[in-house]
Amino acid sequence: MGGGEGEIEIEGLCDVENTIFVAVGNNVKESKSTLLWALQSFAGKKICLLHVHEPAHSVSLINEKFAVNKLKHQVVKAYRELEREKMNEVLKQYLLILAQVGVQAGKVCTETDNVEKGIVQIIAQHDIRWLVMGAAADKHYSKKLSEVKSKKATFVCQQAPVSCSIWFVCNGCLIYTRSRCGNLISHVGSFLRSDTKLLQGNAEADEDADEVGGMSKGFASQVLVQSTDNLVGTSKSYPLSMDEMRGVASPLYSLHKSQGHLDRSSSVVLLEGKSDGQETSEICDKLEHAKTNAASLKQKAFEESVKRWKTEEDALEAIRKAEALESSCMNEIKQRKEMEEVLSDQRQELERMKNQHDQYTKELQMVRDQKPVLESQLIESRSAEEELEEKIVQAVKLLVTFKEKRDKLQIEHDEAIRELGGLRKVVNKNAADSFKLQFFAFSFWEINEATRDFDPSWKIGDGRYGSVYKGLLRHLKVAIKMLPSRGSQGHVEFEHEAWALSRVRHRNLVTLIGTCPESRSLVYEYLRNGNLEEHLACQGKAPPLSWQTRTKIASELCSVLIFLHSSRPCIIHGNLKPTNVLLDANFVSKLSDLGIRHLIPRDEKPTYKPTFCNKTDPEDSVYEDPEIPETGELTVESDVYSFGIVLLRLLTGRPAFGIVKDVKCALERDNFSTVLDRRAGEWPLEETKTLAQLALRCCENKGEDRPDLVSEVWSVIELLRELCTSNRDCKGPHRIPSHFVCPIFQEVMKEPHIAADGFTYEADAIKGWFNSGHKTSPMTNLKLDHCDLTPNNALYNAIQEWQQRS
Repeated sequence: MGGGEGEIEIEGLCDVENTIFVAVGNNVKESKSTLLWALQSFAGKKICLLHVHEPAHSVSLINEKFAVNKLKHQVVKAYRELEREKMNEVLKQYLLILAQVGVQAGKVCTETDNVEKGIVQIIAQHDIRWLVMGAAADKHYSKKLSEVKSKKATFVCQQAPVSCSIWFVCNGCLIYTRSRCGNLISHVGSFLRSDTKLLQGNAEADEDADEVGGMSKGFASQVLVQSTDNLVGTSKSYPLSMDEMRGVASPLYSLHKSQGHLDRSSSVVLLEGKSDGQETSEICDKLEHAKTNAASLKQKAFEESVKRWKTEEDALEAIRKAEALESSCMNEIKQRKEMEEVLSDQRQELERMKNQHDQYTKELQMVRDQKPVLESQLIESRSAEEELEEKIVQAVKLLVTFKEKRDKLQIEHDEAIRELGGLRKVVNKNAADSFKLQFFAFSFWEINEATRDFDPSWKIGDGRYGSVYKGLLRHLKVAIKMLPSRGSQGHVEFEHEAWALSRVRHRNLVTLIGTCPESRSLVYEYLRNGNLEEHLACQGKAPPLSWQTRTKIASELCSVLIFLHSSRPCIIHGNLKPTNVLLDANFVSKLSDLGIRHLIPRDEKPTYKPTFCNKTDPEDSVYEDPEIPETGELTVESDVYSFGIVLLRLLTGRPAFGIVKDVKCALERDNFSTVLDRRAGEWPLEETKTLAQLALRCCENKGEDRPDLVSEVWSVIELLRELCTSNRDCKGPHRIPSHFVCPIFQEVMKEPHIAADGFTYEADAIKGWFNSGHKTSPMTNLKLDHCDLTPNNALYNAIQEWQQRS
């Protein structure tokens, strides 16, 4: 179905008046019996399929279900199109069934959230006169089924326009018919009263006939209805059963003979004004005779019913008596069995008592034999009793003494408990006050040991905000940034600023693990693939990055900048450049040096103006906003300017000096491909041009001319990122997923286990961490609730599958 919700699709429908509509559902097996019944019952008639599609309210993605309103519009639209294609396949199956029997059928389809309302809507809009639909599921069919069971059939039966005749079918059998013509006899009576005004007793005869039909279901009384042809005065009589008089006729009768019967019914009673009095008198006599016969039949049926009721009561009474006798017999048999069981238990009890008597007799004889010995023992026990009484008196005296000492010690114990409680409160208060300071704190001795006394060979970076060393701190590879040690900023203020920075978390921000106030150093997670500048310039052994990896890095940097700028209060990085973009084992980029300028004392902060004339690293000035010398303030547009320079460097791989001018000239001369970095592979030229133009807008001198990251930049980068994901090489030189790597060993895990902090580690690594006396998380340094480990089977299976594919 190609239409949207509420639209009706029509195919092959031309003559609604003479077309039988068959309502079909999604289950071909269930609706097939209804369709075959319609074919058999209305042979030779035009058939049209009627289907209402109910769209799903949830979408299944990777064994999970998501609400439609929580998914993107494109995903929901694609899923709905897939549903419609499946529904068209189902309708093709129905059309194939019809084609196999030589029937060319049409179809009427619509899409709505309520199937039964959709059926009623189609009936009303197209003025459908004949409809066949299911009364209930085939599994609910039985011979006693005489009314519709499904909610949909009930709703359609009640709400559909009265002009539509509906047959309700279950398991290939007609269950109920809702005729559009109403009660046939009432219809005849209405014509008699309105046109002739001569047959005043006709309504009473109709009511008698209905009562007879209600007393004896299945008893067919026949009423002879005389009719006259339109022009010829000949008369014919048609016997009508009680079911036909109620309008519950078979569908074939209603469809093929309804026209003739209705014509006869109407023409029977439409007496022409010019008819003579004799014909009217004959009709009245015959109707009177019919009334007399109906009364007689009614009396006979009543007598038969009384006899049948009496016979049924006698039978029921006999059955009750038989059941009572059977129950009494069963009770007697049960009581007899119980008596036999009781008797058997008593016999066993008597035998047991006899055995006990014999045993007691033997024991009594043994006691009599032991009496002399027991008497001698009694004398000895009496002497021992006297000795014990003396000892008891002495023990009582000692007990009194001990009780006095116990009471004294209890008083001392209570005082000690009160003092201990007070001390605990003091300790807990001090611990709570110093928790924030101790949470990220490392000692200078630990920093010194981690860097091997600040070994120069362990230095991995040096900049205007200090030097960076790699190290091994508490069994974890870390990067330690040593800030300038001079200034007036205190330890408490320094650690408070560091703690505030550690609260800012994002997957593309380098994690701040802790601080050392003594040495004014920050401890970060260690990223082994270096920084972006090394890969763009191919310094050392750093391989060049593919264009897919560069696109991914641009997307990640845009994401983290949007995150920082949308924070409350707004966070501005102010120092975005390739050397501050670090890469992890899977070449996921992470931005470093966030908020470093807040940790540098005011008298040590380098001003922005001299930065442009920095002779040690002149390229740093290219990344800074040209408006800063005038305003003296960092803004969101300052980060946008720096991001634009980084984008141009990712595209061209050229140094920052003159890169804006080079790219502008290449775009103006339509030879942009000459400035692209060919080491990155074959770039998609059109998309890359769009990204380069956007990067040049980011590098405008005025901040108000620069684009917005959210509304303008992000959509362009994501378009290129989606193009990248379709290429198999988008994962870069190393294809190890970052979540496969142990945070401690920095290697692919062989036995991944989940700790209480929620992170997954290599089993040997985390066990070694615990065995060394640590009770905190290696990732957050927070105290763990417990040291239990849980195998991460899902991650283990994923690693195994990845290794097999590799």
